[in-house]
Amino acid sequence: MSAVPEEVDDSPYCCCSAATFQEILERQRANPLPFMELLMVHAGCGAGCGSCIGDLEAYLRSHDAYLED
Repeated sequence: MSAVPEEVDDSPYCCCSAATFQEILERQRANPLPFMELLMVHAGCGAGCGSCIGDLEAYLRSHDAYLED
């Protein structure tokens, strides 16, 4: 019997939260927040560099997980 290979998370990485975009997406699906609040809660951008904000927004939109503020 062969083992099912684990799914590899190759989504971009958010340095502020030390999480991949996939992890942030999973958090957003579990606790949906408007985008600016998501940045503060799930991505930690309140004290981070913010360099991935545009890419994260596009990623969430492409996965139907973006909520307007």
